[in-house]
Amino acid sequence: MEKKLSNVIDDVDSLVESIKNSDKYKRYLIVKEEISNNSDIMEKIDSIKKYQQKIVKLKSKKETYKEEQTQIDNILKELDSYPIYTEYNYLVEDLNYELSYIKNIIEKEIDKLLN
Repeated sequence: MEKKLSNVIDDVDSLVESIKNSDKYKRYLIVKEEISNNSDIMEKIDSIKKYQQKIVKLKSKKETYKEEQTQIDNILKELDSYPIYTEYNYLVEDLNYELSYIKNIIEKEIDKLLN
């Protein structure tokens, strides 16, 4: 049993390496770095985070936050004008979908074994 568990761990490691070596993941890392080095984009992202924090506080006080949400929406529209930001969002969404798909397959196979 110990050897088989070791094989499973090796297979998981291999899967992770395959993902890391994929063109999509490599591109994601490049785009992520470009965004983090773009001060204009980062300022907008920081502004969104501040508005989100403010919304959380307002919600906890059961106050309205329509104005803050409008500000977030406007900043998001501005961010969408940056092709690199749009690409980043696409890559994140696509990678998350693929990882979720892999996870679901593994869960289904384990369920088959156990049931």
